[in-house]
Amino acid sequence: MRVLITCGDPNGIGLELLLRAMSEGALDQFDAELILCAPPTVIAAYIAALGDDVIACVEGKRLIVGTRVMTIGTCGDVVYSPQFGIPTPESGAVARAALEYAARSMLTGECDAIVTLPVSKEALQMAGFPFPGQTEFFGSVAGVETTMILACDLLRVALVTIHVPIARVAAKVTVEREIATLERFARALREDWLILSPRIAVLGLNPHAGEHGTIGTEDERVLRPAVEQLYARGLDVRGPYPADGFFAREHWRSFDGVVAQYHDQGLIPVKMLAGGRGVNISAGLPIVRTSPDHGTAYDIVGTGRGDYRSVVAAIEMALYLARNRKQSTQHVSL
Repeated sequence: MRVLITCGDPNGIGLELLLRAMSEGALDQFDAELILCAPPTVIAAYIAALGDDVIACVEGKRLIVGTRVMTIGTCGDVVYSPQFGIPTPESGAVARAALEYAARSMLTGECDAIVTLPVSKEALQMAGFPFPGQTEFFGSVAGVETTMILACDLLRVALVTIHVPIARVAAKVTVEREIATLERFARALREDWLILSPRIAVLGLNPHAGEHGTIGTEDERVLRPAVEQLYARGLDVRGPYPADGFFAREHWRSFDGVVAQYHDQGLIPVKMLAGGRGVNISAGLPIVRTSPDHGTAYDIVGTGRGDYRSVVAAIEMALYLARNRKQSTQHVSL
């Protein structure tokens, strides 16, 4: 297995967490080739800025941390001086170059999975990046619609809308989008998690799931028809459920996955359950793509206070899903 890891925003915490995970042996468990996608000069400058906290060096196209070696997938070379803790056009340009390298590798089949370290959407926009997020970027490059899933050992949640202002969410929740999200989620559960007959719950958009139209009409007018259509076609999907009671009473334990209508509705419960080991997954892409469940953490980069468990979990999940997908594909071909 070959896993490509993008460097993310080099003014943020992603590279620091990866280096710390390497130095403490947290990546030794993985039987795979890990390739870090970043300009070598950026990695070297980042290491220098960390001082003696992480003993590492760059030799040609190799990153060496103690006795551990990781290949560097070079995405150009730039003169770069880290400015920890702030988004800049330069840091956005580095993050963008790494993403574009990863996208080319995805299209050419040069890797089995991609792990993207955290980026700053502000810095990317400074660098002319025309997408609201990494999920949307990879979907556009691959020419497919994608669904964002956040997962941990206990819970998997797919989102109908992602980086959309709350004032525009309701207009984005349509029967067609709901059905497409459910179908992609079900396919991911079957092919990537090997759950042959997934059971999926749908959360309501409004408080109390609209309470039969008295608190908004979308749940009865949009969500319920989508659920009923797919259930009639053989997909075990139920809902819509009031989100607060669904999680408070732990009804999620009876399902293989949950569909949330907007970002915070789904991500808050997963992150609380994950305990620092949540993973972001892009369903619908031709290869597996995962990411840690946190951002650039500008406020603590360079302090040594960051927790690398989500980075390690993202690599672990990428390998797990890629192997499952390969097994699923082989089974179908037979």
